[in-house]
Amino acid sequence: MADWHLWLPPALAKPRFRYYAAGHSVSVIGGWIQQVALAWLVFRLSGSPLLLGVTGFLLNIFYLLLGPAAGAATDRFPKLQMLIVIDLVLAACAGLLAALAWSHVVFIPAYLAIATLIGIANAFEMTVRQTLIRDIVEERALISSALGVSAMLFNGGRMVGPAIAGLALAYVSEAWCFAANALSYGAIIAALLAMHLPESARTASGRSSALPQGLAAGLSVLLSFPAVRYLLPTVVALGLFATPYVPLMPSIVADFFDAKSSTVGWLMSAAGLGALASAAYLSLQPGYGRQLRLQTIAPLVTGSVLIAFAWSRTLPLSMLLLAGLAGSALIGVNSTNAMLQQSVPDEWRGRAIGLYSMSFAGTAPLGGLLAGFLADRIGLTATLTLNGCIILVAGLVGRWRLHNHPEALRGLMRSLMR
Repeated sequence: MADWHLWLPPALAKPRFRYYAAGHSVSVIGGWIQQVALAWLVFRLSGSPLLLGVTGFLLNIFYLLLGPAAGAATDRFPKLQMLIVIDLVLAACAGLLAALAWSHVVFIPAYLAIATLIGIANAFEMTVRQTLIRDIVEERALISSALGVSAMLFNGGRMVGPAIAGLALAYVSEAWCFAANALSYGAIIAALLAMHLPESARTASGRSSALPQGLAAGLSVLLSFPAVRYLLPTVVALGLFATPYVPLMPSIVADFFDAKSSTVGWLMSAAGLGALASAAYLSLQPGYGRQLRLQTIAPLVTGSVLIAFAWSRTLPLSMLLLAGLAGSALIGVNSTNAMLQQSVPDEWRGRAIGLYSMSFAGTAPLGGLLAGFLADRIGLTATLTLNGCIILVAGLVGRWRLHNHPEALRGLMRSLMR
C-alpha cells in the first residue's frame, strides 16, 4: 500500500504545526468574511467609491509604515504573548464593528477609525506570526514547507471567505459577519495555547537588548545579510508592479472584455487557483533545495506573463495567464521569506521579516495607486506592459547582482545550510 503521508507537506508531520494550521485556517476565513462585509457596509452607507478605497488603504498601508517597528518589537518581546494579545485586539475590533452595525450606526468615520486599528494590529500580527513559525516547526529545513502551507490557507480562505460573506450578506446583516470573525480568533488563540511552544517563543531574547537601537544602525546590520541585500529588491518590484491587477480588475474587464461582474469573478478565481497551486507546490518542498533557483526565476516568469496578459483579449487565455502571474509572484515572495528566516540569525529574524512585509504587503497599496494614475494617462495595456517590463528588469538585475558577487552567493548558501 502506498505511503499516502508522503504526499502531505513535510511541515504537517509536526503536531504543533497541525494545531497552527487548523486554528489559522479558521481565522483566515473569518478575516476574509469581515473584509468583504466591511467594504460592503461602507459602500452601502456612503455610496462613495472614494471611501471604499480609503477603507482598503487604511487596512493595508500600515504594513509599509510600521514594518520595521513591528520587526523590532518582535525581536524584543515574547512572540507567543505578543501574538495572543494582538489576536485579542483584532477580536475586540471585530466585536466593536458588530456592535456598531447592530446598533445601526451610520457614522462612517467610526468604521474608518476601527479599520485603522485593524490595519495597525495586522502589521504587527503578520510579522510576529511569520517569525513564530520557526518555533512552531522546530526545524529550519521545514520553514519553506510551513510557509507554503500558510500560503495555501490564505489563498483557500480568499476563495472560501468571500463566498461565505456573499451568502451571509444576502440573508443577514453585516453585523453577523463581524461577530463570526470575532469568534474565529478563538480558534487560533486556542491553537497557540495548545502547542506548548518552546521557551524561545515564550520569553524575550536576552540578546535583543544588546542590538543596535536606531533605525539606521539596524538597517545597516540587516543589509549585511545576503538574503536581505540581494533578494528583497525583487520582492519590492513584485509588490509595486505585480499586484495592481487586483484593484484594476474592474477596469481591465471593462476595457478588455465584456464589463460583466461574472468575468471579474472568473479572472480572480483563476488568480486564486494559480496562487493556491503554487503554495501547494512550495509546501511539499523539503529543506532549502530549490528556493534560490525559484526566487530568481519567479520575477522573470511574472514579468513575462504580465506583459502577455496586457495584450490578451481572449478570456480563457487571460485566465491561464493570470493564474501563472499570481502563482509565480507567490513563489517569488514566499521563497524569499523562507530564505530570510533560514539564513538570518534568530535575534534579527523579526526585523528581517518586518522589512520583508514592508517590501511586499506594504508596497502593494502604493503600486495600486501608481498603476491607477498611469492607466488614466497612458491606458491599461501600456501600464500593465510597463509594469511587466520593470519586473523583468528587476529580476534580471537581481540575478546579475547575486551571481556577480560570488562571496555573497557562497555566504547565502552557507547560512542556508548551517
